[in-house]
Amino acid sequence: MTEEGFDVMVVGSCMTDLVSQAPRLPKAGETIHGHKFFIGFGGKGANQCIQAARLGAKTAMVCKVGKDFFGDNYIQNFKDYGVNTDFVGQASDAATGAASIIVNDAAVKDKARRTTHKCTTKRDNAIVIVAGANMLLGSEELHRALPAISHAKVLVCQLEISPQTSLQALRMAQENKGQ
Repeated sequence: MTEEGFDVMVVGSCMTDLVSQAPRLPKAGETIHGHKFFIGFGGKGANQCIQAARLGAKTAMVCKVGKDFFGDNYIQNFKDYGVNTDFVGQASDAATGAASIIVNDAAVKDKARRTTHKCTTKRDNAIVIVAGANMLLGSEELHRALPAISHAKVLVCQLEISPQTSLQALRMAQENKGQ
């Protein structure tokens, strides 16, 4: 961290997205065939941090991932985008957060045709998240990041981590601004 601090610092989540595309969403208890699958980097916090970096902001992420394949990949992805990873912790007792996402074809086709923001397709997708290591982010990690938090121009928090952790980060930033 340089003396002037980060433009944007994010305290938030990292989720590995496991995305399946199918002709429609399955009914309860039903198995259907999909035709497209990919794994991507997700999580509201991580997405916000990477987008800020892509726009040229000097960014840092405060988060917790698992000490696993997905966690290692997440750290490398941050580095590839120039995001500071000094405050990315790895938990050995929890997996990296994951989101299982099923998207129906009608939603994909409809989004390509839309000219307004109004949703016209019912049940565009179904998502189940397993927060994993995200829920272990807490006071210890925030205190370690306090000097950077207090000098950041913008602090972004979100609610895919413990709401108490986000609130604590915001209070710390307010109480220690510029110190």
